[in-house]
Amino acid sequence: MDSEQKTHVIEIERQFNVNVEELFKAWTEAEHLKQWWHPMGASLVDVKNELKEGGAVEYHVGDSGLEITGTYSEVVPNEKLVYSWVWNMSDEGSESGYTLNVTFSAEGDGSKLKVVQEGFSGPEFLKPHEDGWEKGLDDLESYLTSGTGNTPSGTQNPGTENPQSESSESGSPEHERSQNSISGQDPTEQDNVKSAENMTDRSGGYNEDPDQVKVGGG
Repeated sequence: MDSEQKTHVIEIERQFNVNVEELFKAWTEAEHLKQWWHPMGASLVDVKNELKEGGAVEYHVGDSGLEITGTYSEVVPNEKLVYSWVWNMSDEGSESGYTLNVTFSAEGDGSKLKVVQEGFSGPEFLKPHEDGWEKGLDDLESYLTSGTGNTPSGTQNPGTENPQSESSESGSPEHERSQNSISGQDPTEQDNVKSAENMTDRSGGYNEDPDQVKVGGG
């Protein structure tokens, strides 16, 4: 059975426009994983990654009862991870254990990720996992390209207007005096008009992050 399982292997590679260190963090750190990886369309609620030989791997997924667990057998930061990979589903039991061999390398100005998954009992099980990896890596690429993980808290999203940018100049004393001299309008009169204008809603757009696309697991 062992020799037969070794013939059924998934190998997938993907290049990214970030350095190896950033790619490794996105693959291993909880704050990043929760943003881009959604096994079976659900969000990660808890992540445990003990990056050392014999360290535990635990991903707790939403309310589905799914837990993905494993143990690291090899850890070389920013270069290589080898670990077992077991999907424990509360309603359906556990899938056969797999082994993941994940390598990270520099590629030009960016980096390359290679995932090798072993342990399939038959070729019919390959396609669903291949599709899951492709979709998951698509979302990882989108996440890294968007720079979501590097956006400081409170930073305005690109494309949204800053409601202060226009009012800062128009509300300056120099600007008001210039407008008064041009229109000949009495300053008191203009203040009354401005007070009425301030009654309207001047709020800007929301800065909420877009919903992350939900994907299946690898």
